[in-house]
Amino acid sequence: MTGALSGQGSNPATPSGARRSTRSNGLHLYQQPSGLDGLPPPLASGPERPGGGSSGLGQLVRTVKRRQGTFVLTFIVVSGLLTANTLRQRLFAPVYEGGFEMQIVNPFEMNGAGVDRGNGSGDSGLVESIARGGNRNDLPNMVRLLRSPLLIAPIADQQAVSMQLIMRSLRFGLPQEGVSNVLAVSLRWDDPVKGKQILDALSRSYVAFSQVQRQEALDSGVRFLGQQAPELLARMDSLQDELRRFRVQHGYLDPTAQSGQLQSSRDNLTGTLRDLQRQQATLESQLSSTRIGRLQLQPSGAPSADQQLGPAGLATAPRTDLRDVAASGAATATPMAELQVIEKDLASARATFKESSPTIAALKARRAKIMPVVQRQTVDSLTASLLANGAQQDEVNRQILLLDDKFRASPQRIKEYESLQQRLAVARENYTSYIRAREAYRLEQARSTTPWKVIAPADFNPVPVEPDLQQGLVQALLLGLVAATLAAYLRDRTDRVFHTPEEAEKALQLPVLGLIPFLPLETGKTIAASLEDMGEAERFAIKESLRGLFTTFRMLRVDSQPRLIGITSSSQGEGRSTAVAIFATTLADLGLRVLVVDGDLRLPSQQRLFGLEKGEGFTSLLLNPALQAADLIQPVNDHLDLLLAGPKVPDPARLLNSRRCREVINQIRQLPNYDLILVDTPPCLLITDASMLGEQLDGMLFLVGLGKVRGDMAPQACRRIEAAGIDLLGTICNQQILPTRLNDYGHEYGYVHHYATTSNPEPTWEKALGERMQPQLDRLGHLLQRKSVK
Repeated sequence: MTGALSGQGSNPATPSGARRSTRSNGLHLYQQPSGLDGLPPPLASGPERPGGGSSGLGQLVRTVKRRQGTFVLTFIVVSGLLTANTLRQRLFAPVYEGGFEMQIVNPFEMNGAGVDRGNGSGDSGLVESIARGGNRNDLPNMVRLLRSPLLIAPIADQQAVSMQLIMRSLRFGLPQEGVSNVLAVSLRWDDPVKGKQILDALSRSYVAFSQVQRQEALDSGVRFLGQQAPELLARMDSLQDELRRFRVQHGYLDPTAQSGQLQSSRDNLTGTLRDLQRQQATLESQLSSTRIGRLQLQPSGAPSADQQLGPAGLATAPRTDLRDVAASGAATATPMAELQVIEKDLASARATFKESSPTIAALKARRAKIMPVVQRQTVDSLTASLLANGAQQDEVNRQILLLDDKFRASPQRIKEYESLQQRLAVARENYTSYIRAREAYRLEQARSTTPWKVIAPADFNPVPVEPDLQQGLVQALLLGLVAATLAAYLRDRTDRVFHTPEEAEKALQLPVLGLIPFLPLETGKTIAASLEDMGEAERFAIKESLRGLFTTFRMLRVDSQPRLIGITSSSQGEGRSTAVAIFATTLADLGLRVLVVDGDLRLPSQQRLFGLEKGEGFTSLLLNPALQAADLIQPVNDHLDLLLAGPKVPDPARLLNSRRCREVINQIRQLPNYDLILVDTPPCLLITDASMLGEQLDGMLFLVGLGKVRGDMAPQACRRIEAAGIDLLGTICNQQILPTRLNDYGHEYGYVHHYATTSNPEPTWEKALGERMQPQLDRLGHLLQRKSVK
């Protein structure tokens, strides 16, 4: 059997320090952080977090660790097969690669035609562009043509090879980034000599094909130009005649310039009209003031329309009668002059005489006599000026209307004129393009250059390119890793046993009180000897985990503390007896008085685990009513005692179901000086002994062997215990397989707490892992060696 105990598992403390878990029978369990009172809670390690499950990557890593054998075997097989296949191809079916480079455009030719087009801009014109439309390098279509059966079939027949094989093996591309005038042609072939012959034939065929295509393109362009010449010339002559007729019909050369002149004249007339409107407002104000007696001695001075614009300022001269009326109105200013003289004399007299003097009185009389006449003349003059102003405004408005009529007709004529100009410009450009293209084609026909040239002859690399050993090895390793991970995952998923405390807790719906780490035990060794053989860090971690289990265990009930506890499991070999022994030893080290009762009457093992001799025990009490339990208890150490199972009996179930069994259990319960009594009971799924004993105990703990018990057995066993009315307190998980580190499903608190001293306050994880793993690996190698010898 194997076993040791870790206090964490999957039930960490909540922020309040305890967690409540509800069972189906209505009882409540309380869990507290592992560790002794006053000690800090254990630290979580790895991707697994308390109560929160684990990340997907962390779970996958733990799965691979659990299935190391499957992982390593699959990795070796897959990687080995792929590597062997790569080597086989390299030795027996290598592929060589060769190629040549071909110039498809001459970089020294201007605009791709061998001559400058005449305008220095690189624009060949519409006619020449159409004529050269089939002579441009379109790389995708060119590659498709070069790979087509039209060019490949003759070479395949000549070289006596498969045309499809050549087409599949050919590669086309640019030799490097930024180079667009050179085409790189490569071929992969299993025979470098034959491959070079094929490449030589391809290069000759491509150059000859380009020469034929060039000549066909030149002939096609010449024919096209010959067809376009008469039509282009006739089109240009027709447009020139139409433009000439348009100018003659409308009497000007450029309608755009004339439209600008009309707009400028209209703007001037609009300004004049605004000035006349301001003068009219001034005259009306003066007329109103004169009529109410506020006579202005100074004339208005408002100029007439003739004075403002001049006789030639208007498109049409103003009417003669209005101009005469305005002139005559401006000439009648004599009473006003006389009044001004009187006012001047009156001002001089006031400076010399008193206001009551005859001189001032005479001047006032004269002023009063002439004032009505001056006022009447001023009103007449202002009225005449208003009439003249109105006439001028009418004339300006008439001129503006005439200009508007002319301007409205101008845009349409401008549009027609510009359309004619544009069509004529296009016709001239097309004709010019025709002339340039004709001269260029004549020059090209006179030249004998080849469009395509082989600038790098065909050559084959003597080193195979396929398969690539480095790439094949990397692929083999990666595929082997993926296949091994997948195999380990599938193996783990198809395995029906529990692997983690989380799985057990989810399936059983019971709180996991602790996790028992893997403890290698040699046959014939006691628990104490096994612990002594372990490293100091491992021993401390296991004991600390079991102390954490006790801390959690004593918080199971808040109303009543269970004292007589049984521990059972689903089947044999899950490490139940070892768990009872090491748990009792740990509690005794804490100073608790513990009694272990070996209730497995069929296969007792506590006597062997504690190194005691066989003798009277539990069966002796059941068979002999005169015996007392206290008389048969054997001490193990100062705080730990043991009640052996006793001699074997033919029918243990009958004894356990008797009245005497209940009396013995009551005797054991009433024993003083024991803080806790642990009863090692048989597996509950195989036989009924555990259920019979559990009915008489304060409760039972259910042990799950991780990596051992099937997922359907543990729930069935729990249901059988609960059906018997037994108080199932919780679950303990026992790690049955050797993990890759001490607490593969637990935490690293034990080592850190034990070794965080002044001399080494913060040990590294690498050092901790190395010191923990070395003793286990040594013992595992020793066990495997002994088994192989046997």
